[in-house]
Amino acid sequence: MSPRFFLSQTPTGDAATLAGDEARHLSRVMRIKAGDLVELFDGQGTSWSATVTGIERNEVTLRLDARYTEKISQQPVITLAVALPKGERQKWLIEKITELGVDYLTPLTTSRSVAQPTSAAISRLRRGVVEACKQSKRNRLLEITPSQSLDTLLSTASTKVCILACPTSIDSMQSMLSTPIDEMLIVIGPEGGFTEEELALSRAHGFQHMSLGQNTLRIETAAIAAAVLAGQCQRSLS
Repeated sequence: MSPRFFLSQTPTGDAATLAGDEARHLSRVMRIKAGDLVELFDGQGTSWSATVTGIERNEVTLRLDARYTEKISQQPVITLAVALPKGERQKWLIEKITELGVDYLTPLTTSRSVAQPTSAAISRLRRGVVEACKQSKRNRLLEITPSQSLDTLLSTASTKVCILACPTSIDSMQSMLSTPIDEMLIVIGPEGGFTEEELALSRAHGFQHMSLGQNTLRIETAAIAAAVLAGQCQRSLS
């Protein structure tokens, strides 16, 4: 299996260039040489088999040998809005939901949030998305959207199927698996849970309260469980 690299600019013609971190990773970490075969992907659903033709200090040139276009996914378009956990648990969360095919992540701030989605934190998460795509052979990047407060998210959500993960709910997300769904928004709260005011506001805005299982889950576990369950739903593709 050829090593994979992220091509930040979609090429024209039969040549491509890697620069910056990806070029350094190819030449200095992987120690790939001119003439070696690699795989490139643009994060938008297209990949190429390619041959390295030249290596400079911070730039690698390649010849594109074959182009592949990703098929349309059969699962719904999935957005997770998550009150991020602290530290390295964020990296683990982003890695796993990228592997599981989540389309969008919205960092969420709530009354009991423990981590602020700073610009530096978001930059680290985006780098984590690229690394997870390289490892998992996913060719379309998970998109991290601007952070939102829970109030803003609830009042502006336009997705038809909006779910708030609630461990005390008698309704389970598993009940939705047989229903065709084109897109869905799932909200994951902080480990301290949502306040009663936040729960009431979400109901007022039409969010369905659903559990992800019989146990109370940590943030990243809840995000993974939500991604797995949502991924088992089928799009209507009408």
